[in-house]
This record gives sequence, C-alpha cells and structure tokens, in this order.
Amino acid sequence: MKSTLLQAVNRRFSSIDSESLYAVATLLDARYKDRFFTGGEAARTAKNLLKQEMERALAKASADKAGTRKPEPEPAEKVAHVDASSPPTTSKSSFSSLYDKILEEHDEPAQGTQAAVIQMKMYLKEPTMGELDSPFQYWADNHACFPLLAAVAVKFLSAPSMSVESERLFSTASNIVDEKRNRLTAERAEMLIFLRKNLSLFK
Repeated sequence: MKSTLLQAVNRRFSSIDSESLYAVATLLDARYKDRFFTGGEAARTAKNLLKQEMERALAKASADKAGTRKPEPEPAEKVAHVDASSPPTTSKSSFSSLYDKILEEHDEPAQGTQAAVIQMKMYLKEPTMGELDSPFQYWADNHACFPLLAAVAVKFLSAPSMSVESERLFSTASNIVDEKRNRLTAERAEMLIFLRKNLSLFK
C-alpha cells in the first residue's frame, strides 16, 4: 500500500517544478525561496518567471499611475518676449526628436528589468524563515523593502476562495459515519475515509 501511494505521488508531482504557479509561489514563500527545487535549471526557470511577473506588476503600476494623473491646466496665452541680446533658439530637428524617442522607449524597460533583478537578488540572499513562520507576515513587514515582489506575492500566495474539497470530505464522512454505524471509533472512521478518498490510486 505504501509503495502504491509513493508511486502515485511521484507520478503526479514529478513535474511540479515546471508548473509556473507552484514555481513562483515557492520562490515567494520566504520559508523555501530557491532552496528546494530539484535542480538548478528548474530554479533558473522559476526566477525568470518571477522576473516576468515583476515586470508586469511594474508596468501595471505605471499604467495606473499614468491613468490617475490629472492633466495640468494649460497656461494662459502670453505674448512671447524676445530678448534682442540673446541668440535665437532653434527648434529640434526631426532626427533629434526621433533619437530622443528611441532612447526613451529603450531606457524605460531596462530600468524596470533592473529594478526587478535587484529586488529578487536581495530577497534571495536573505536567510529563509523558520518552518512555522508565516510568509504573509513576512510580506506585510517587508512590503516597503521589496515593493515589486510584494505585489506579486499578493497574487501568488492568495488562497483560492472555494471549499469544494472540504465539502466533499465532509460528505464522504457523513456517508461512512451514519445512524447505522454510529459506534465506529475515530481511528476506524479515519481509516475508512482515507481508503475511500484514495481508492482510485489503486486502480
């Protein structure tokens, strides 16, 4: 029975490192970080996924900030004052404007990527937490130190709002411990529920 369960676990979870959800969530859990991946390649892949998520969070924050920014009021029209002693100003050529635009397009993503890499390296260099410590409390305390990572942690460390599995387990228990079998001991009832829920592994 133990060997069958072990084979089933290995079959179902042998490729869990390749699942982006679990990989990023493991990195963001300060109890584990990158210490528990099965290999160096899996850890590097997880870090790349995390960096991409941080860049998305940065882009979203920038877009939200730009959307909430109030437009500046246009200044009242004034007559231009020309100083005869100063040399005439020349407007930028189309080539200079194009040059500035290209620089602007390439500089902003580089800054975002650099910020993501720096935060991730600083976070991973820190020692891990204790097994019984709360990763949620960690991010509440370190939100200001790693703002991009904290934004991604809110997304990946959130528990899904559903109770389907627990409801199914309660239904299984009610089918086993009913009025006609109300003298079952707690140990025997637990064994029967365990076998009922894991019976499919033996098929």
